[in-house]
Amino acid sequence: MYNAYFNFKEAPFSIAPDPRYLYMTEQHREALAHLVYGLNSEGGCILLTGEVGTGKTTVCRCLLEQIPEHTNIALVVNPKVTAIELLETICDELKIEYPSENNTIKTYIDLINAFLIEANARNEKTVLIIDEAQNLDNTVLEQLRLLTNLETNQRKLLQIIILGQPELLDILARQEMRQLAQRITARFHLNALSRNEVKAYINHRLAIAGQNAQLFPETTISQLYRLSKGIPRLLNVLCDRSLLGTYVQNKPIVDTKTLSTAAKEVFGELKQVQNKSKLARALRITAITSVTAIAAALIIMLLNNKLVETASSTETVSRSSTQQEKLTGKETTLKAPAIDGSNQIQAIAEKTEIQQLTLKSGIENLPTTNANQTITDPINDYIFTSTNKNKETAFSTLLMRWHANYTNKTNAPVCNDPAHGLSCFNHRGNLNSLRKLNRPVVLKLYNDDGKVAYLVLNHLNKNQATLNTGQETLEIDTSLIDKHWYGEFSLLWQAPPFYQKTIIPGSNGEVVQWLGQQLTRLYNHSNTPTIYDTYSEELVALLKRFQQSKGLIPDGIAGPLTLIHLNTEIGQPTPLLNKRPEDES
Repeated sequence: MYNAYFNFKEAPFSIAPDPRYLYMTEQHREALAHLVYGLNSEGGCILLTGEVGTGKTTVCRCLLEQIPEHTNIALVVNPKVTAIELLETICDELKIEYPSENNTIKTYIDLINAFLIEANARNEKTVLIIDEAQNLDNTVLEQLRLLTNLETNQRKLLQIIILGQPELLDILARQEMRQLAQRITARFHLNALSRNEVKAYINHRLAIAGQNAQLFPETTISQLYRLSKGIPRLLNVLCDRSLLGTYVQNKPIVDTKTLSTAAKEVFGELKQVQNKSKLARALRITAITSVTAIAAALIIMLLNNKLVETASSTETVSRSSTQQEKLTGKETTLKAPAIDGSNQIQAIAEKTEIQQLTLKSGIENLPTTNANQTITDPINDYIFTSTNKNKETAFSTLLMRWHANYTNKTNAPVCNDPAHGLSCFNHRGNLNSLRKLNRPVVLKLYNDDGKVAYLVLNHLNKNQATLNTGQETLEIDTSLIDKHWYGEFSLLWQAPPFYQKTIIPGSNGEVVQWLGQQLTRLYNHSNTPTIYDTYSEELVALLKRFQQSKGLIPDGIAGPLTLIHLNTEIGQPTPLLNKRPEDES
């Protein structure tokens, strides 16, 4: 409703677990690193817990965006199942066929075990992810434990990642759950955001939605932190409602008064739900009190004379009625007043359809337009009407930055052609992450109709970018990229010698020797670097130090993203995003 007013590409504060909007605080980086390590390890259980709304599911969705090749994923999002229903769900997720009726637990276990053995023979990993695991009953948790017993002589066949709220920790601490708890090889608990993280979180989501303006001043940020207590989901609801109020009032920023009104609405709605539950509970207590009083009166009636019996009974019932009135009256005063949204709705109905934001003083970095002004959009006007917009054309154009005279003699797709000696890498990010990577990339762009185009981002500085279609070069403002780009990009990179797969703790061989040589040159400043045959703890510590310096997840795992940054650091010949093609020749 307010997207056009604030120049958003989409609503920035949706509560859907979209990985593009995941703000990686230090603890979220560590949480994701635990999950990534779990995917690359040799089995066992990984546990991720946190309060409601702290980002567990979003971290999990981000993990799914980074799964290694040859990995089978079974995701269970509805834990309110029996043991047999859990096994059926796993079979459905892994596309394992099973009889339609008369199945036992053994039937499913045998089928799953056969699938895992075949997958292992193909060098494929299988990962089971359980969300909201605090809702699993004991029999289902026991079945999970039994699934961890599926193994060969060398390794576990199934890796399990368990997500849940803090009460899951209490469940696993029970004596009867000790066998499952002992199988958990890594644990991490997500806490609420700090005040500084709240500010960064809000600005991050605004930027992903296409807006870099400071819509939430410092005073509003402080108030948001107090109201939300740093819970991301509650932050989203408060920000969304306050932006709506700002739009209705035709204000340029979210002030504290508007946020206070939004908070009353949000917490009022929550309180009404809570108070209905409190009122029902109070009425139950009142009923129990009344019944107890009447029962006491009947006992007295049996022990005393009829006159005393009648007096006692009347007095007791009178006390009970008075007590019921007090309890009911007390609960009635706890009910939050109804929120009258009619004025807001009327204001929205009376506003004309706003296509651009009308600015007020003090707001920077937002484009201004008027009724007679037209903003040209070469991406929309030319690229989406051009035939040279497919992915393969873009990759062929990108390859020219690496090998100007390269000729594809096999007609194979660029990413499948081993002759050029490069690897393809797909990822998500924003313009700042592209600046850090400093590599020309293929961008996946969308227009308003959902059509897709692939272009090469050849050059990027603070405000200007150069796009290449394969035939023409476009010099555009970076804001136009934000308008059409949702974070998906691909690039070419030079893998190290003998590199076959992600380097994890315990790896060995010549690729580990290469990695050790590069890191010791960087940090030990030695012309004769230490030779490492195994990816040891000492080498892992050096890689984590490097990852930390580049703003990467310090997980000690050397995957493509880390190695691309390392190639740049050691000065490997490569085309760069901050240099124009003509400067490299």
